[in-house]
Amino acid sequence: MNTNGTADIRRVILLVIDGLGVGEMPDVPQVRPNDRGADTLGHVVQAAGSLSLPNLERLGLGTVAPKSGLRIEAAPIAAHGICALGYAGADTYLGHAVMMGSRVPDVPEELFEAVRDDVAAALRSAGHRVAPAGENMSALFVDDAMILGDNLESDPLQTYHCVGSLEELEYDQILEVSQILRSVARVRRIVAMGGRGFTAADIRRCTEHRPTGQCGVNNVALGLYTKQYVVRHLTRGSRPEVQVPTLMRQAGWPVALLGKMADVIICSGAELEPHVPTPRVLEATYRALERVQRGLIAVNIQETDLAGHDQSAARYADCLRVADEGIGQILTRLGDHDLFIITGDHGNDPTIGHDKHTREFTPLLVWGASIPPRALPQRESLADIAATIAEIFNVGPTEIGQSFCAELQREGASAC
Repeated sequence: MNTNGTADIRRVILLVIDGLGVGEMPDVPQVRPNDRGADTLGHVVQAAGSLSLPNLERLGLGTVAPKSGLRIEAAPIAAHGICALGYAGADTYLGHAVMMGSRVPDVPEELFEAVRDDVAAALRSAGHRVAPAGENMSALFVDDAMILGDNLESDPLQTYHCVGSLEELEYDQILEVSQILRSVARVRRIVAMGGRGFTAADIRRCTEHRPTGQCGVNNVALGLYTKQYVVRHLTRGSRPEVQVPTLMRQAGWPVALLGKMADVIICSGAELEPHVPTPRVLEATYRALERVQRGLIAVNIQETDLAGHDQSAARYADCLRVADEGIGQILTRLGDHDLFIITGDHGNDPTIGHDKHTREFTPLLVWGASIPPRALPQRESLADIAATIAEIFNVGPTEIGQSFCAELQREGASAC
């Protein structure tokens, strides 16, 4: 067995359980009062009555979230702690940008109404039919089939969406319109959304204007976030050149981005598999573990986040059970030169009373054959994960983040 801590790590597997928070951050009462009392993991366990996640518990999830109701492992097999987000708000794209080592993108923040007329002109120029989504609504109804507007499940001013029915459209049509929206919009993210079980008339009926000024589709009321949900995230403002996946590729290391990670992180030359259903994400991970013997495999399990948006604690618990089983399968496939990191990007408490993300600490579980399974000091930013990976592979530095390699060493071992 390797006795030099992280000095001989050749492969890192980073698994993000999207929306997995373990309790509100201290600044919530001041900056996000609607998130007061948020505790995604604890409230999911409570709502489920009980929840067994044997692999995550063995790694130390219950230990770092002792009030969650999970089993508290007396001797976790992983180094374990919690991580502050390191960015304002609670957002998947921002969380992943920071986690990969870059500052929050500096792009305009504005409601859809600010660009509505320019978007409508661009769509008409491309041959699309455009009409208002309804009286006094800034959202647009395109080709009698799709709604373009603010994404109501995201914080205001940051994200727009295009929503269509896969009963009536091919997903490529939704993506084409979304790409035109992306070409005009200045905000960080456009979400191209498709699903089944509803019609264009249902989408229009579920379009609403909120007190925040946002106007778009209430995707929870529509029932979009199901196992038949298809999505792409079209981003702007990313700086891949200072993020750890690109730094690794430039140094010749293989990189695989799986699940939502393939959408929200830009990395030229990386293997990409943007699946949504958790079983498909896990199967892609198992295949990558066989194929990618060195470098970085970064994975996002998205359905936990969708369950949070859907305000379904039962569905969230089911997603965690599937993820936990997959984590057990991953552990059986790891060897002496692997490092396995599990975290979240924000919270998404399905019991909080709203359908947005919640500002919470995330768990930080780090397993390696030679990593001492000790308690880790609280990290102040998700960027510390990127800085650690960069130090392990000697490819840094990332733009932001403080490596915790030293905390992963055995006493007397050499540094990364």
